[in-house]
Amino acid sequence: MASLRSRVLVSVLLLSAAGLILLAAVTYAEQRSFLVGRVDQQVKAAVPAMSIALDREGFVPPSRARTGSATTSAAESTTSTQRGQGRGSGQGAAANGGRGAAVEVGPEPNLPPGTYGQRMEADGKVLGHTLITYGQTAPAAPKIPRHPPVGRLFTVDSVGTSGLHYRAYVSRDPEDRGLTLVAVPLHEVEQTLTRLLIVEGLLIAGVLAALGVSAFFVVRLGLRPLDRMEVTAGAIAGGELSRRVSPATTKTEVGRLGLALNAMLDRLEQAFAKRTESEERLRRFLADASHELRTPLASIRGYAELFRMGATEDREGTEHAMRRIEEESERMGVLVEDLLTLARLDEEPEPRRERVDLAALASDAALDARATAPERSIDVTAPDEAIVLGDSHQLRQVLANLLRNALVHTPAGTPIEVSVAREGSDVVLSVRDHGPGIPAGAHESLFDRFWRAEAGRGRGKAGAGLGLAIAHDVVLAHHGTISAHDAPGGGALFLVRLPAAVTQRATAHAS
Repeated sequence: MASLRSRVLVSVLLLSAAGLILLAAVTYAEQRSFLVGRVDQQVKAAVPAMSIALDREGFVPPSRARTGSATTSAAESTTSTQRGQGRGSGQGAAANGGRGAAVEVGPEPNLPPGTYGQRMEADGKVLGHTLITYGQTAPAAPKIPRHPPVGRLFTVDSVGTSGLHYRAYVSRDPEDRGLTLVAVPLHEVEQTLTRLLIVEGLLIAGVLAALGVSAFFVVRLGLRPLDRMEVTAGAIAGGELSRRVSPATTKTEVGRLGLALNAMLDRLEQAFAKRTESEERLRRFLADASHELRTPLASIRGYAELFRMGATEDREGTEHAMRRIEEESERMGVLVEDLLTLARLDEEPEPRRERVDLAALASDAALDARATAPERSIDVTAPDEAIVLGDSHQLRQVLANLLRNALVHTPAGTPIEVSVAREGSDVVLSVRDHGPGIPAGAHESLFDRFWRAEAGRGRGKAGAGLGLAIAHDVVLAHHGTISAHDAPGGGALFLVRLPAAVTQRATAHAS
């Protein structure tokens, strides 16, 4: 749980950091674009004033200097410009190879301190430059390329290692073929952006720190139900299957998880209970089977020892011993066959599927019962045809076991009624006798293996208690149901309900 809490906290911090960094990057890019755009406007607006300042310094192309008209025009239009006291900037002159002057300019034009101006001929020859300082320390001059682009804004570095950048623009002089270059330093812009980066960094660090502390407590509080679930899961793993996790509600995700876990735990508890019950039934089954097999084996062994000891030397005694050994052997063989039948049903719950006429099977079973008990009245009521899908041999065994149960548990001469009827999509088989009925409280245990109503473990006429269990398992394997009821007027009534097979006519109609 601690590792989960750490992963959640790290994920929250990483996502938050990514979002804040993205926001800071967008803010920085937008602010830089705004500030540089404003400098670009200043650079373009400074071209006319810078051209006048350069003319006043005498940096005029030769063609216009011969006519003198441009100089006169420049002198008349610069009444608001004051001449500087010093001549040129050493750095700028050295960088550009021409004459230079540092000029102090009045309120008009309103140019940033350090604005650089340069006059060139069309072939790139530098005639001179000037630098507006307003009396401040002159910054490093820009590195102007030999052939700068005309009519397009561009950025250049400064001379030396100061790291200063300029935003420059070159314009053609409308009176001649000369070029006027204006470069405005980006010092204020870079300072503003640097401060912005520092502020954003500190803000991101502060927000992440506050968010980390808050997320730690929030995640810890949010995962507390999972901690309780972990403790409960450990208790369940220790054997407390009745424990349930909390919270278990539909209002929250963790609550819905608790509901799902509790439902799973209910099924697991039921499965363990069924397994325990199955193991207990298996132990009882083995004990009952051992007891049932021990009885005939003991009889066979006893008569064999009597014969070996000579206690049955006369012919009548010998025949009696052999007859009893044969009877007990047959009894044990029947029991083993029943056990094998149950084992096959457990291993192969899906029987062979074929069309079986349950009405014909009921008639055949009644004839077999009459042959066993000729004194009995066994009536069969069935339609001409009642088709189901299943294994005919297993279904015959169901009918035989139900009729044998009726013959064994009813007085001699008691009538038995067998009926087959179609009810909706099912075929219903009923076997009713008029005997004493089902013992009180035996309806649920009647189909258990080795269950008998008689007290004690003697086999007697009641058998080993496997007939109804076999019928029950066969019917379940055929996706049907079997039940026992007290018949009206006395006696027991066994009902078998099996899914009816779809007839050819019904199939054709459905298609």
